[in-house]
Amino acid sequence: MIHEWRTYQLKPGATGEYLALLADLGLPLVTRHLPLLGYWQAETGPLNVIHHLWTYADWAEREACRAALSNEEAWVNGFIPQAFPMVLQQHNYLATLGRGSPVFDTAVADRHRQHGPRPAGTPLFAPDCAGLVTGHAPPDAVALLEPFSGLTEGPLALLPRHADPLRFVGGYEGQHTVLRPLSFSPL
Repeated sequence: MIHEWRTYQLKPGATGEYLALLADLGLPLVTRHLPLLGYWQAETGPLNVIHHLWTYADWAEREACRAALSNEEAWVNGFIPQAFPMVLQQHNYLATLGRGSPVFDTAVADRHRQHGPRPAGTPLFAPDCAGLVTGHAPPDAVALLEPFSGLTEGPLALLPRHADPLRFVGGYEGQHTVLRPLSFSPL
């Protein structure tokens, strides 16, 4: 499998607007074609940063999924013109799975589920935060991703959601980032 970790730096102050537009308009369009595993806003480290994770069986599936999305009229002429002017920078890592977990396996099995728009009154974010550790492989990671293209800093370890995401800080080597999952994020 290929795991694609995408990071977007947004214009200061645009993160909430971008994520609301995604949840309300873009999510049904993108998940019609791309296999979503996770979507987060960074709470620590560089701000105005969002992370998302997509998982494909192989390169051929990735190519087919991305080609189908590029032919989605409402994505190309609706979401993109509204959302992408808020994006300053994009970075993409391709990785293999070094180690998973039952939570990760469940998300992978359900990755092709199409999400609808955010129902009215639904909060944008999930209540508990997760963590991301780069450059170290903590034993309690939900998933340990081993980048093979786009990153040379070592593994990406996604830590489980918890009401106190700071409980992870100080216990690991590597760079730690608190991630706030969007309410629709499987991980």
